[in-house]
Amino acid sequence: MRKSGGSILSKGFLLPVFIVALLLSQGCSNRYAEDINDRYGAVKRRLVDLERDINSGRVSNALLIKTYARQLMDKKPELKDVAEALSKDATTEGPIYQSLLDRLNQVNLKPSNKQQYTQSFTELESLWAAGDPVIYNDSLIDVVNTLADLSGGELSRVNIPKEAGTSAAGSVPGSYLVGNPNYGSWQRDSSGNSFWAWYGKYALFSSLIRGFGGPIYYDSWYSRPHYSYYNDYGRSTYGSYSDRRSWNEGSKRLASKGIKTPKPKHYGSVAGQKRVSTYASMRSKSAAGLGIKSSGLGSGRSTATSKRASSFFGSSSRGTASRSYGGK
Repeated sequence: MRKSGGSILSKGFLLPVFIVALLLSQGCSNRYAEDINDRYGAVKRRLVDLERDINSGRVSNALLIKTYARQLMDKKPELKDVAEALSKDATTEGPIYQSLLDRLNQVNLKPSNKQQYTQSFTELESLWAAGDPVIYNDSLIDVVNTLADLSGGELSRVNIPKEAGTSAAGSVPGSYLVGNPNYGSWQRDSSGNSFWAWYGKYALFSSLIRGFGGPIYYDSWYSRPHYSYYNDYGRSTYGSYSDRRSWNEGSKRLASKGIKTPKPKHYGSVAGQKRVSTYASMRSKSAAGLGIKSSGLGSGRSTATSKRASSFFGSSSRGTASRSYGGK
């Protein structure tokens, strides 16, 4: 950059104002990229730590998924395929953990302006919270309860109030997973109505749902209360940027029709809910910081925004190596 400037001056040309502005903007964009790369590295290390926790058996709901899947296959061999598919979520090969890696790999590491920086920062901030082992443990509750319901009540659901009874999941097989892009997607039928379509390995749910009145439609589904960690709490951390945007747009469409979505329920462990609340507060402060008009986010690590951001990514919630994350 200096050589280029020196070359121009040595030729006797005055440096135009627009070139100065270009150089300054390039310097700023480099700071954007530098900051994002630092945070990317922190999140990557956090997910490596989470992988170690999962593989060493310190995530209790992952162990429960393995146990439930094995028992379900023994009791109901006809459900073997879906039980095996769901058991993947007890490992780092499952869609929940893999989706975190996919999202991390898609983060723009070379933001050139504040808007791009904000999007990359927000996604990394979300992934940092998702990598918290206590919160990750809670994200597996939906899978645990899906296996429990498939057992016909022989296996116990977790973190759902007893008074909720059989209506906790709307009495529809797999309902905890509806709306979670790891297991399916919303598609439109010939009439233009959005319905939930399961991915291939979870196709058995489609046939099971037919016994409950057919496909699940978007409008009617989100107008009724359902226990689902992903839908109540998890979208802010386990949903991608595009998924959260789609949900916001969908909520506006429902609101325009006079359909109100139920408020989130207290679903999950006490420890997990505290962590979710803490991260939500930190995200709110970061959002406020990103909106502050100053000399720019790339103007140095001493800005208020950078300080707040550093505290978010720099403090780990991990416990000792022997700790088990059961969300108690």
